[in-house]
Amino acid sequence: MAPVTALQRLREEQAGISLVEWLVAMFVFGIVITLIANLYVSTNRAMDTAQNTNQNTRSASNAMNEMARMLRAGTDNPVASTGFGAPPPNNPAFVYARNESVLFYAFVNLTGTAQQPIQVRLRVDAASRRLLEDIWPATDLGNGYWSFPAETTLPQRTRTLADVIAPKTATTPWTFTYLDATNTPIATGAGTTGGVANVPATLASIAAVQLTVTVLSRLGVTDHSVTLQNTVGLPNLGLDRTIS
Repeated sequence: MAPVTALQRLREEQAGISLVEWLVAMFVFGIVITLIANLYVSTNRAMDTAQNTNQNTRSASNAMNEMARMLRAGTDNPVASTGFGAPPPNNPAFVYARNESVLFYAFVNLTGTAQQPIQVRLRVDAASRRLLEDIWPATDLGNGYWSFPAETTLPQRTRTLADVIAPKTATTPWTFTYLDATNTPIATGAGTTGGVANVPATLASIAAVQLTVTVLSRLGVTDHSVTLQNTVGLPNLGLDRTIS
C-alpha cells in the first residue's frame, strides 16, 4: 500500500462542512425565511385590505342606490273628501322623518303590472347597526285612494341593505338629513330617534333628503370603512327646489 502523503491527510481532515460553515448557512437561510415570511404577511394584509374595502364599497353603493330609488318615488297620499266643498289636503309623503329612520309613501312598481303605492321604512337598527328596508303594500280604496297598515304590523318584506353602519360622530352628519326647497337643512331633534317636527306642514316642506352612510367591516372596527353621501330630490312632490 502506498504511503499516505501529507497532502492526502490534509484533504481527509478537511472533508465535510465545518461548524463555521454550518452557522453561516443557517444565518443565510434564516434571512431568506424571514424575507419570505414578511412577504407572505404583507401580501395577505394587502389582499385583506383590498377585499374588505371592495366589499364595503359594494355594500355602501348598493345601499345608497336602493335608498335613492325609493326616496325619488316618494309621493303624497291623497285623502278622500267626506262631503261637499274642497277636499282635504293630501297626507305628506313622509309619515315621519327622523335622524336614523324614515317612513314614507312611494309609488314604485316592484312586481307585476299592478300600479299601486307602497309604504317604505328605511332605518338603522340601534343594536346591530344594520341598515334595513321594510315595505308594506297599500290597500285599494277605489277612485285613486289608498290606505296603509300601521307601522307596528309585520312588513311584507324586510331587506338588509348594509350589515354595519358606523354611529354618528361629532363631525359626521346623521344618516338622513332633510332639506327644504332652498337646500337648507330642516332642524331636527337630538339623538337617533330625533327628527323633523312631526307635523304635516313641516313634513310637507321636505324637498330632498341627504343620505350619508359609512359602512364598516364589523361593529367597532373603522379600518377599511367606506363613506358615501348623496342628496336625493323628490320630484313627485311638486316643490320648486333650488339647485345650486
